[in-house]
Amino acid sequence: MPSQTQASGNQASVRKATAADLVLGLICADRDGNRIRIDRVDTTARTLSYHFLNDELRVQEGIHDASIDNFLSEGWYISTTASL
Repeated sequence: MPSQTQASGNQASVRKATAADLVLGLICADRDGNRIRIDRVDTTARTLSYHFLNDELRVQEGIHDASIDNFLSEGWYISTTASL
């Protein structure tokens, strides 16, 4: 998947998540379409917690903890909307 793609007809794009993007409630996806929701971000300890989501965006599995660096190295993507 390219690092950033833009859909035609609107200003939405998909790009790799960065540390600055990681906020409570953010939904990310990997290249296989697996989605997660971020439940906690601790910038001091550089860790976060997240849940995997099912197709209806409901919690599918128990909570996962990871360092922010390890999480970002897995290649999670986010959807963004450019402001006009």
